[in-house]
Amino acid sequence: MRRLISGLLLVVFAGCEEDVGPAPRSLELDFLADFNLPPGSRFADEELGGISAVVYDAASESWLALSDAKRHPRLFTLTTTFEDGELSVEPVELTFLVQKTGESFGDNVLDPEGLVATPWGTLLVSTEADLRPEPVEQAKLLEFDRSGRLVRTFALPQKFVVEGEPPDKGVRHNRGFESLTLAHDGLRLYVGTESPLLQDGPEASFDRPGFSRIVEYEVSGRELVRSGEYVYPIGPLAPVEGFGDADVFTGLVELIALSDTRLLALERDYIREKEGDRRSVTRARIFVVDLEDASDVAALSTLQDGDWRPAQKELLLDLEDIVPELSPGFQSLDNFEAMGLGPALPDGGRSLLLVSDDNFQDSQRTAFLLFRLKEVES
Repeated sequence: MRRLISGLLLVVFAGCEEDVGPAPRSLELDFLADFNLPPGSRFADEELGGISAVVYDAASESWLALSDAKRHPRLFTLTTTFEDGELSVEPVELTFLVQKTGESFGDNVLDPEGLVATPWGTLLVSTEADLRPEPVEQAKLLEFDRSGRLVRTFALPQKFVVEGEPPDKGVRHNRGFESLTLAHDGLRLYVGTESPLLQDGPEASFDRPGFSRIVEYEVSGRELVRSGEYVYPIGPLAPVEGFGDADVFTGLVELIALSDTRLLALERDYIREKEGDRRSVTRARIFVVDLEDASDVAALSTLQDGDWRPAQKELLLDLEDIVPELSPGFQSLDNFEAMGLGPALPDGGRSLLLVSDDNFQDSQRTAFLLFRLKEVES
């Protein structure tokens, strides 16, 4: 399956660190292959599931996959092989995320969702918030060494901190810093909320949009300096044909920086009927996002004050379009949350890997989708 998007000037693409002349003006995304792990798959006596982020490690030619297990959050090192049109994935190493003391974080303390590898050899992890306990487990941006030991916690803008009883400010429950990406030159970091802050208005639905935030940081040495904040629009969503009244869960679940102002964004919907058979559907879409003309809203504690321009986005791929090309027995979408750029492919373009989070449920799976992402002349 091939989808072409045009009219977006992508200044930098792939892993090169110098300009090589005028950039082409279009992106093309080709589906190549899939690989599926059944629920309950295990490695090193731990369940291999809950994959919420993936990052390619060029030094080891492997992928780091972040599992959002509420008990023993962990990283799996995975190797992938793509030969004769077939994709295979194999876990080779397991690393637990632990506190500075080396002790476990305990149950339901850490909900890791975003992952990047820093130029200085550590890992940054972004997390969700849990509004149920007292005190609230706030969303965080954390740094770990490669052994999985916590190094430090970064301070976040106050508007993202949950406050109020009941909460009326900050990130929503389980809708925190789902997406995290580092620009190819290591000089810009972007972290995005899955859904609007509590003070920014309602979440997206069939009849209304929602507005998440993307925070931009400059990387200065080993420090992060906030340099911008932008509005990412979501929805309104297309209705599901034949569905009655339904609950809607939608949001921004991953970002990939292509340049200082262009990103790929992965959105995911889960829609479930409230009554009757309570049928459900999962949808996922990849967009190209342009921040160049978006307003910097860092000074706005709520988006309901002032005027602002959101980021512009254009659909690159609706994953529903590739369902007929998936492996027999797996021709349905799952809960895709992880997206990462991989190495160059022999016949051109960069590999792009999507992975689903099976939520450790028997009715779901861990699906790996491999794509070729390349620039072409318009």
